Amino acid sequence: MLQYFDEFYMTDDQALIRNKYHEIYELLKKAYWATERSELITKRAIDNSLNFAVFETISERLIGFARVVTDYSTVYYLSDVYIDEEFRGRGLGKKIVAWIVLHEDRLAGVSGLLKTKDAMNLYEKYGFEECKAVCMVRTTD
Repeated sequence: MLQYFDEFYMTDDQALIRNKYHEIYELLKKAYWATERSELITKRAIDNSLNFAVFETISERLIGFARVVTDYSTVYYLSDVYIDEEFRGRGLGKKIVAWIVLHEDRLAGVSGLLKTKDAMNLYEKYGFEECKAVCMVRTTD
């Protein structure tokens, strides 16, 4: 599906997005959580996720990305939401999160999780709230 607005468009075309993994890798290297992530790990993450991308219409330049890890039934994990710094302040982050949370039929009725150190206000607008529950996490080096 394509969604056009202003001089941009969003897509959930998985084949197109998977073919852009190198561009996504270059974009996400700028994000504090992905600076150490290898291109191979980025490609594998994309290959195993439901992906969304934002492009500048005229240049076809990738300027935003988000991915969802899910079982499509009980839970999804929203990850790697990132808009290129040059294009921030135009509502693109809001548009991609809104599409995923409010308009993505494959996730209707599915509970969402995310992990973030910033942008709390963005996610709160779409029903996310700070989790007070005790949880455990296992990370790898």
